Amino acid sequence: MKTTIRILTGLALLTFLVGCIVMSVYPFYTAKDVVFDPALVGAWAEPGATNATDDHWQFEKTEGQAYKLTVVENDKRTEFDSHLFKLKGRLFLDLYPRDRPDNSIPAHYLLKVARIEPALEYSFLDYDWLTKLIEKNPKAIRHTAAPDKLGESGAGLVLTADTAELQKFILKHEKAEGAFGKVTVMNRWKN
Repeated sequence: MKTTIRILTGLALLTFLVGCIVMSVYPFYTAKDVVFDPALVGAWAEPGATNATDDHWQFEKTEGQAYKLTVVENDKRTEFDSHLFKLKGRLFLDLYPRDRPDNSIPAHYLLKVARIEPALEYSFLDYDWLTKLIEKNPKAIRHTAAPDKLGESGAGLVLTADTAELQKFILKHEKAEGAFGKVTVMNRWKN
């Protein structure tokens, strides 16, 4: 649980992101792709979490078919605008930090959702897999190297493809070995 929450907590700050998780300038969904599943609303914690009060995810319904995701770790809260969406019948979540430092890249993050009930099962688009793919084929998807803390390029990869290109890429590679990382399982937590 702590590893997952630390990853998501770090998403809000670009300096923690570079080299860790795939980010995109554009959303991974369009309005027609968005779905709402009330089963996602509520609190979730990893099985065996000894202190779910301090470490959990909380999904709340917001306007339209959107969610607010609050990631809580040791009293630290990080909030994301979240959209559940379907591509060819498969579920994904697009996360967009609500609090972004000035002059930061407006980053969207992608999770593949294997299921919501009886447990929430998801995985991130794997950064190392994507980096290796782009090293072999730089034209696989539009991207740029994000500057590191000192302003030098090459510190991280940022997808610059538009939403249509992102979706085409996801559908092409979704089942490729290693494209999505280890599946994380979270159970409904009753607070």
